Amino acid sequence: QEPTEALATKVTRLTEKLTKLKEEMGKLAVYEKQMLASPDQQISLTDPDSRSMATSGRGSGVVGYNVQVAVDTEHHLIVTHEVTNSGSDRAQLANMAKQAKAVLKTETLEAVADRGYFNSPEILACHEAGITVTLPKPLTSGAKADGRFGKQDFAYLPEEDAYRCPAGERLSYRYTNEEDGKVLRRYWTTACQSCSLKT
Repeated sequence: QEPTEALATKVTRLTEKLTKLKEEMGKLAVYEKQMLASPDQQISLTDPDSRSMATSGRGSGVVGYNVQVAVDTEHHLIVTHEVTNSGSDRAQLANMAKQAKAVLKTETLEAVADRGYFNSPEILACHEAGITVTLPKPLTSGAKADGRFGKQDFAYLPEEDAYRCPAGERLSYRYTNEEDGKVLRRYWTTACQSCSLKT
């Protein structure tokens, strides 16, 4: 094209844009080096200590902190606290309970938590440290959502070492196995096929 004033202006504008983009790419290259050098390959430009934490939604997360607080139930005072980058409370129970026990300088401790803290190894660690834990079991089974009976609908009969189902049938003990470090006892009945509640 013949050089015109409009073309010259356009070339100047595009050159400025390219210069800015190159500067931005240079900054991003520096950030990439910092990110790859960090232990968890994350950097936060607004708060260097915050990290991406998984939340309850599938594939979702939030950049921030998970603050743990232990409160004395009698006086409602904070006994101890900790800030973590773990989005789940599952692995926090024993750590916080032990810290509270140390601060209170007591031989035994009764800890109460919500179902988000339910984790068998954590409960065992508390028991071994002289801490009695009270917390509800999480409702992890999808049985109810699928229209089936859930675990809570089956009553354990200790004298028979069996379970009673909602239809009144006995589920006898069959065998024990181990999964993910947990000992599982298996119970079932053969009466399900002809069950009046099957539908």
